Amino acid sequence: MLQKFALAFKTKTIEFFAEEEEEEEDDNGSIRAVDDLVGPTADAIITDQRVVVLKPDPAPALAPAPVPPPAVQNPNPSCDRETLISTLFATLSSFESAYLHVQTAHSPVLPSALCSADAAAVSHLRRLSDLKHSFPSPGSSSIPDSKPIDLNSCLQAQVLDNQNLLRTFDAVINRLQADIDRKDAESAELKLGLNELELINERLAARLDRACAPTPGEGNIENLLSVSVFDSVLRDSCRIMHRFAKSLADLMRRNGWDLFSVAKSIYPDANYAKQGHCRYTILSHVCLRMFDGFDLYGFGIRSDESEPDLLVSRDDSLRQFIEHSAVDPLELIDADPHSEFAQFCERKYNKVIQPGTGSGFLGSFEPASPLYEPFVAMASSIWALHLLAWAYDPAVEIFQVGHGREFSIVYMENILRRKVGTLCGKVTRPKVGFTVVPGFRVGGTVVQCRVYLDPSS
Repeated sequence: MLQKFALAFKTKTIEFFAEEEEEEEDDNGSIRAVDDLVGPTADAIITDQRVVVLKPDPAPALAPAPVPPPAVQNPNPSCDRETLISTLFATLSSFESAYLHVQTAHSPVLPSALCSADAAAVSHLRRLSDLKHSFPSPGSSSIPDSKPIDLNSCLQAQVLDNQNLLRTFDAVINRLQADIDRKDAESAELKLGLNELELINERLAARLDRACAPTPGEGNIENLLSVSVFDSVLRDSCRIMHRFAKSLADLMRRNGWDLFSVAKSIYPDANYAKQGHCRYTILSHVCLRMFDGFDLYGFGIRSDESEPDLLVSRDDSLRQFIEHSAVDPLELIDADPHSEFAQFCERKYNKVIQPGTGSGFLGSFEPASPLYEPFVAMASSIWALHLLAWAYDPAVEIFQVGHGREFSIVYMENILRRKVGTLCGKVTRPKVGFTVVPGFRVGGTVVQCRVYLDPSS
């Protein structure tokens, strides 16, 4: 009973205070509702009743922000396409520089530099291989997963590229400097050789000046023109003719010619102690053709061979002899192909190498011919000897001995250099087979002609 009364009293009390609050809220212009249901106090005891205690909901707490799933990190965070390409070009430039250093270390060979440059080149190749595996496949925008690679930024790659270019330029400069040093050394050596040649030329010029200088009571020409001078020039000419005849015989032999048959066609009546002596026939053919016209002032080149003024011809011949001896005959022909010397060479070539005799392999008188240079050298020596001969007073005379004439030790010399009269095992006066080199008369002195003796005599 008391419990019911207490509950009713509490309800009325709540309603009373609710009415007062409504009046206060009307004065303030706002109304707020109060819960109609109030749970029993802790002291209240209600029996045989189901008590429902209503508790206000707790203030909602702020929900934590959703944590995004961890992003999948690229094993190479800075490895995008631009950086990869920049690093690739920088590595290529490094390899190029290292390879250039390898080449430079080979000339001259520097073992330490070669090993260092080789190791650097191999290292850059390995890095290029790693970059190749890190490069994205076609159609893919991401870089494939691979082991982490140390990539540089774009600016760092450009710096490395420029540094490698500087190393490359430095290697090129070192190589060029080495070439310059080598050429400087060669130039210095050539200058030393040139200085030596100039000294030799000066000494020779001084000797020539002393030889040409007039002595008291004598003229300039008489000081130079002697039998020994002419004989010396003649011997030089004979040596050159020997070389040319040997070259001619070798060339004919290589082209299938029978030299013995050739010798028989030149001197049909000649006999030989040995079959190999037929080479003297070829030498005789060359010498006699070259000396043909030697007794003429124009050497058979000029159409008008009138008697020259001896005084003028002597001085002019000596001057031309000195000038011709100081120049290269090949350059002389190139400078003036229509000069008297060039005409002399061409005419004598056609006489020695007779056209139309099956000797077409020898060629005509032109630089492409295999005998051009040796023939010009031989013709130059004969031309100089002719100029010297006409500088004497009287002019040097030429002679030769015919087939079958008896050998004379005064005018002849056996070209085999054997004792005359021992060829047949008994003392005899041998006969001349043919003249190989003609003889000369220098004033009252005879320069012997060289002959091949007939062994059958």
